[in-house]
Amino acid sequence: MLEKMYPTLKDVKEMTVAHGRLTAVDRHSHSNGMMMFSGVSDKFTLKETDGEWVVLHEHKNDMDGTDEKLYRADAAALEKIAQIAERENLYAWGEMRIDPEKDDRPKVYDYSSSAGITLYTDDKVGGYFSFNCDAARFYGGGKVIDEINAIIGSFVTDENLISEKHLPVTDPRVIEMKKKWFSDPNEPKAHDTSADTENGWICGECGARGNEGKYCANCGARKPSEKPEGFVYTGGKWVCPGCGQDGNEGKFCCGCGNWRPDLAPKKGDDEKAQNQPVQPSEAARQFGIPSGITDALKAAGVFPEDKPDEQLAALLAKQASHGRLVSFEHSAWSNGMSVNSHSEDRTTAVFKDGGAVVTRYIQQGTFDAAVTEFTAGEKVIAELESFIRENNLTNLSQLRYDRSRDPFGNMTDTSGGSHYSIMFDDSSAGGSALACFTLDTAAIVQHGGSEITAQLRTFCDRLCSEGVITSSRREPAKANGMLGFMGMGGAVSEGSSVGGSKWVCGECGFENSGGKFCNSCGAPKK
Repeated sequence: MLEKMYPTLKDVKEMTVAHGRLTAVDRHSHSNGMMMFSGVSDKFTLKETDGEWVVLHEHKNDMDGTDEKLYRADAAALEKIAQIAERENLYAWGEMRIDPEKDDRPKVYDYSSSAGITLYTDDKVGGYFSFNCDAARFYGGGKVIDEINAIIGSFVTDENLISEKHLPVTDPRVIEMKKKWFSDPNEPKAHDTSADTENGWICGECGARGNEGKYCANCGARKPSEKPEGFVYTGGKWVCPGCGQDGNEGKFCCGCGNWRPDLAPKKGDDEKAQNQPVQPSEAARQFGIPSGITDALKAAGVFPEDKPDEQLAALLAKQASHGRLVSFEHSAWSNGMSVNSHSEDRTTAVFKDGGAVVTRYIQQGTFDAAVTEFTAGEKVIAELESFIRENNLTNLSQLRYDRSRDPFGNMTDTSGGSHYSIMFDDSSAGGSALACFTLDTAAIVQHGGSEITAQLRTFCDRLCSEGVITSSRREPAKANGMLGFMGMGGAVSEGSSVGGSKWVCGECGFENSGGKFCNSCGAPKK
């Protein structure tokens, strides 16, 4: 039980999680297609606004902007969800992760999609608890998710609609791309660009009238009078004169990647130019930069390192006391656009009797996985545990990645993820016998903790490089053929549960398991 790396629904229901009063809840989903800026997301938030309970539906399309609809709701709905949260211990569901060794579902898609539920509380630190719906359904929590979705969805009707509005795209990269791809090159652009009229301003690009904001509601072009002229840096945040991106704080524009004008290398200064890293502005505008390369760009000096923000600093400063360290794991995976593009890299360390058994699992596409086991050195074990404890790293499990804040978050054709799992036996400290904490690498980096994730990754490498190899073997890939373009075609792994009959678990009695392992407690099928 203590060495279990992937808590199931049964495990998280027994965990103790301190939380405040529930104040709001949302259900959200996001998917990326095969092209850049093909992301679509929906978010339904039940909350109180100006003394009135409402459900806010935000439908965002990377190319078309955001549609917002506001519906009437009532406080009784939140109370029902609060009762469900207490009954099912939803505040701990974020610790659930699908065990890849037990995931016998076929690889169906090559593009990324996700769905989740977030509970917002009045806690002073953190204040929200999220969990992944896919992981919850995998372990048998589908009925609870459907129950919450039904409560929120009951208010999304035409009778309850209060207001609706459309917010046009403001991302300068999308605006520029739409101009190039969808404008008629033969259409004359002799539109009146006079600034303001009684009914708003006229767009000089498409001629649309009645615009009120900084961008045209029809084509997304910037208001002529709003385009920055010249540049004088006065400190603080700055506006890029190249693409108009507001709110830049570092040396480079987060919209197009260009230098801040007063820091850009001067033309003719060959020696200085040779020592400067190549800028990604053209690549970002024309081809897109996968989100996974952001860390590499920062490490190379192309983008400045972020400093820890207030939330990260507060979590690191908050004391976290734990008992014996049971296990430490780093897991990274990615799916590309082509056949056999799936890859996994996982390092797992299980601690026992003052030592650690480390397993390194590397697998690419349909090739056999390379599995190597080590006995870790005492020095790296002690330093890793000290690094986790002294920096209160388990608190970072409260951080959540916000894709909308990543300037390259929607410019990728791949899906993937990276996280760290840290487990303690807290029974000696008066807590749970199994305390598991999942640290999202992307969330930590987004909050300015890239140095922390880099050090954790170094520890993973040291657990192997400073250890003694005890065994090495090859294992067959989990699937006979990874699916290809758009997730169509390819072979399903042998023993897949698709279309198979359900069975009853002899350990916990769960009646709806469909694979080789129980979706509730993880016991193997007998």
